[in-house]
Amino acid sequence: MKNSRNSENRKVTAVILNYNSSGDCQKCVAYLQKQTYQNLTTIIVDNASPDPNEKVALKNIECATGAQLIFNNENRGFSAGNNVGLREAVKCDADWMIVINPDVELRDPEYVSYVMAQIEKWPDAAVVGTDIRLPSGEKQNPMREVTPFEEIFWPLEMVKQKLGMWDGYRAEDKTGYCEKVSGCCFFISREYVEKANYLDETVFMYCEEPILAKSVVNNGYKELYIHEVTANHEHYNHKKPGNSASKMQIFLKSRLYYIQKYSGYNSFQIKMAMFSRNLQYKLWEKQMK
Repeated sequence: MKNSRNSENRKVTAVILNYNSSGDCQKCVAYLQKQTYQNLTTIIVDNASPDPNEKVALKNIECATGAQLIFNNENRGFSAGNNVGLREAVKCDADWMIVINPDVELRDPEYVSYVMAQIEKWPDAAVVGTDIRLPSGEKQNPMREVTPFEEIFWPLEMVKQKLGMWDGYRAEDKTGYCEKVSGCCFFISREYVEKANYLDETVFMYCEEPILAKSVVNNGYKELYIHEVTANHEHYNHKKPGNSASKMQIFLKSRLYYIQKYSGYNSFQIKMAMFSRNLQYKLWEKQMK
């Protein structure tokens, strides 16, 4: 990827999208401040958090750390919220941005420096992810996309999960170009977002990763996985209550959009996948009643 600045002086901006997670956000920013990479700034975008205490807590973080703080008037989803931060970062001359969830911790102070040095070696990379670990030790990167067969015959995937035969759609764990990386923490280039007109805001949440992966390829770039450094995804929000049927419906709406616009399936596969996923949607819809 062409850039007149080398890895040591390229400006990197971390974009943290906050939603009722100021406590997590404070930890995330604290780890970012410990990074040895010199040209690193932070933007916090609050995605219209309904908790009135969030604004005060985030302003305290801003005062204590110097992070830039933006308040969205409405919550239009993950991609739309992050785009606010990405556009501000580009406006402030960032070369690369880190889209990072509030519950992700970059405990290695050399994390950003290492990734930026590696990016120099992989010129086609527009999106870069690293090793990511959950508290259980489970890996979240690198990822692969489901095959048309897996898409259409999703009940078989559920059976494999029950039998412990499911691979979690993980790819080979080695540094190199890959199909897809996790959306909880990834680097994204200014060159790519300007060419692609930023992240696709059509989906509110879910399926952002496969949409981004296909968009990267469609725009002539690649995604890169770096094995040697680790981000810790504490996944605090998994403890919060939520309606699983409602979440599944949102996921399936997003998935149907992905199938139609981005999947690259042939016409027959698209018809079969749409039929199968619509059936799945109807089954979850019944659980809502």
